[in-house]
Amino acid sequence: MRIQQCDREQQVIDALQSGRWHGPWGEEIRRHAAACAVCSEVVLVAAALRREEALVQAEVRLPSAGLVWWKAQLAARRAAEERAAQPIAWVERMAQFFGALTLFGLGVWQWPRVLGWLGGSKGVVRAPEASAGIGQWSHVFFQSLARGFGQSPGYLLLVSAGAFLTLLAFAAYVVWREE
Repeated sequence: MRIQQCDREQQVIDALQSGRWHGPWGEEIRRHAAACAVCSEVVLVAAALRREEALVQAEVRLPSAGLVWWKAQLAARRAAEERAAQPIAWVERMAQFFGALTLFGLGVWQWPRVLGWLGGSKGVVRAPEASAGIGQWSHVFFQSLARGFGQSPGYLLLVSAGAFLTLLAFAAYVVWREE
């Protein structure tokens, strides 16, 4: 079977696309299309496609390209912010966890001393008077700190472990920040 062709088929398509079809310049091409089977099919298909296009345009209102671009940029920026904040949030949660764990450990370990302090025990180092200088304040502070270390090596171990875990959390943040 041989496909029929017409030499003026492209002229019919051009007239339909340019709008000459309905004007006075398209009268000759309209007469040809009415007489030619190939060109009349082209006109029929073009009319059906234009009706479909009109239906689609009436039903679907697409947003402008600028709005779509702006929303895509906004979504990309938000995703980048979330990726950048993940290591910070992780380090923050780890610091909170280890801080609470350290505070709990200190509370359990020093509970008798806290009870003595609340009860006014004589074993607690008293603060110097307000008229005392900074030297006496620092002397009392370092004396109580030394006594705290002297009571048990567990305190020093607990503080060291807390400092190590805090540094570990910051190191993990620095490593993940580079990615």
